[in-house]
Amino acid sequence: MPSALSYMEPFFVDAALNCSHGIVDRVVYFCVGSNMRMKDLQPLIEKNRSYRRFDFGRKISEDVLVALVDVARISQSAANLQPLCYITICQEEMVTKVHKHMRWAGYLPDWDGPVDEERPVAYIIVLGNTEVKQTYREVDAGLAMQNMCICAAAEGIGSCMIGNLDKKKLEELLKIPKQYEIIYAVALGFPVEEVQMVPFAGDVKYYRNENQKHFVPKRLLKDVLIKRA
Repeated sequence: MPSALSYMEPFFVDAALNCSHGIVDRVVYFCVGSNMRMKDLQPLIEKNRSYRRFDFGRKISEDVLVALVDVARISQSAANLQPLCYITICQEEMVTKVHKHMRWAGYLPDWDGPVDEERPVAYIIVLGNTEVKQTYREVDAGLAMQNMCICAAAEGIGSCMIGNLDKKKLEELLKIPKQYEIIYAVALGFPVEEVQMVPFAGDVKYYRNENQKHFVPKRLLKDVLIKRA
């Protein structure tokens, strides 16, 4: 399947990035009347799962992370307040330090998180700028992270949004100025696990089988679409 970004009809390229390879070449603004259709995007959304095991030997360049932040930047913003800022992390030493402050997979109590060779190779930290009104920042964070994760998936990169993290220790480690507050982190890497959706059968908890295949229960359409008027 072609990259989802390749479906976007270019409007103008953000030359400010001044990069010339990889995903950055295809970070484009596009008109509502582009050639992309729902049938093109839905398989990518299905592919965009929460991955927790990656190939630590395959790195992600800083240019890719900058491009993903640019995608977040142009996302919708409630009241157009744009209260979010970001930190990209791809240097191996810092990735290792940041990883120590992440908490993984609350539904898998017997799993301590990815082993060293399956750790994420990059993180994007999502921050709230307290000098900007913060009323809708959770809405904005959801929009921004989803757009980053979908664009990452288009490049074969898996992601996991993380809200259970030691914010205080991360703020100290990253020397974050006091005006910024950590909201979430997005872990990134090339997945080495298979994640499959299964019909909801009374329990929302994800689980793994003996082969470490990951299953995620999803409520059926008939259960969430409660009325059509």
